[in-house]
Order: sequence, then C-alpha cells, then structure tokens
Amino acid sequence: MSKLEFNPISQSSYFVTARFNEIELSTATAFFVVRNNKRFLITNWHVVSGRNSETGKCLAEKTAAIPNNLVIRVHKNKEHIEFEDFAINLLNSETDEPLWLQHPHYGKSVDVAALEIDIPAHLLAMTVEEFIEPFNEETTESVADDVFILGYPFGISVGNIFPIWKRASIASEPIIDIDELPKILVDTASRQGMSGSPVILFQKRPVGIMDKHPEPTKISNYFMKLIGIYSGRIGASDDNHQIKAQLGVVWKAKVIDEIITQKIFTSDE
Repeated sequence: MSKLEFNPISQSSYFVTARFNEIELSTATAFFVVRNNKRFLITNWHVVSGRNSETGKCLAEKTAAIPNNLVIRVHKNKEHIEFEDFAINLLNSETDEPLWLQHPHYGKSVDVAALEIDIPAHLLAMTVEEFIEPFNEETTESVADDVFILGYPFGISVGNIFPIWKRASIASEPIIDIDELPKILVDTASRQGMSGSPVILFQKRPVGIMDKHPEPTKISNYFMKLIGIYSGRIGASDDNHQIKAQLGVVWKAKVIDEIITQKIFTSDE
C-alpha cells in the first residue's frame, strides 16, 4: 500500500467552532505559532469576541450570545490522519475577562486575536512556520502575486480535517497600510468560515536550491511565506445587490508578534 501524500502545510490550518457553553454560534479557521516556547492560537478578533470589529455589534443577532469557548479540531498523531475536537475557554472562569489578547495599540481595529494554550500531550498543534522551507528568509510578497487562503468555507473540509486552498491575488501594494492599519487587500471570492485563515505565499522555484555541504541537508523547492491572517471580504453592490467587487482583508503577519509580545513580556516579569 503506497504512502499517502499531501502538502504538509495543509496540517497547519485548523477548523474552529465558536460556542456559548455547548451552543454553536459560528465556524471559522485558526492556526498556531510558537513564541518563546509558548504556543498561541491565532484567529480573528471577531471570532473570539462574537462582535463586529468595526461597530462592536453582536454577530449573533437572534440570540445576542457571545462565545465563551472554542472547539478546535486538531491532529492526534503524525502516522495516521486522525483528529480530535479540543475545547478551550475564552473567558476567565472567575472574572469573565477575556483570556485572548488583542493588538496593544490598535485594539479591536486590528481584527486579530491571540490565545496562549496548552495542548494535551496526545494531540498535535502544528504551526505554519515549521513547514516553511529553508532559504526563505528574504522572500517578499508583491502586488499581483498569487497567495493561498487555507480555510474552511461554509465549514467544508477535505477528509474532515484538511482545509480548502482558496487562491487569491494581492490587490494592493503590500508596503502601503490600508486605512492606516497594518492590512492589505486581496482579490478573491471567499466565503463564511474562512475568517482567521493563514494566508500563504506558495510558489514553485524555477530552480531548487540547497546548501553547499557534500551531502545537502537543506533543500528548498518553493518560495514560501506566511503573509498574514484573513478576516473577511469587502464589496460594493449595485442596485440589484450584485457584488461588483470582491476584495478580502488580510492583516499583515507582523501583527502576530505585536500582539504576542505583550504577553511574553508580562509573563516573564
């Protein structure tokens, strides 16, 4: 029996359900990073808060419920494709204060949140960054580059675990901050459930590169980079409510460290 093969980066995007107690409110996407030996879940601010990041309005209009926990579908081991749903609290059980972090300067205006979590030993929460091939330290993104949003539109997955790779193209100059916030726009027709997805630059190199040792230990066949975090689309509608422009918002990857740094400094004092 041949070994199953898949793109390793597919293991770095996770299906998330936001809940109030055991009531499901919405589905979304998340991914993990490790900083200072601590593991953080990264998703959108509106996913963990249950509120529109621009207006503050509750997203669950019928129930006005705010999520107090997330259920994340994570891998069980590397030898077989198995998974387990793992619940984490969003609020302090005594004070009801959020356990997640928002941007220290922009607050909810940056629609990204980070939550430090402990993963049980029998589960695996793999990061995007561990799958980035070597020799990509200088890789940069440019306007018109194709990127991929790894998420779960309408909760759809591949094999009940892997994300959908939704192609997008960078639609704004990455060096420019849109609305004076650390975000760019991408051209894509995304759907509900992709909020919090990692956005990846993934391009085949014309020629692979390797280190210069007699027996190469580092090989890179792709230009790869974590561009940022997807948080939804904007669009202009005509009189017939037909969307004329479909542009997605991607928060620049640098906001991850800007958010997490406050937690690391605080906990190390």
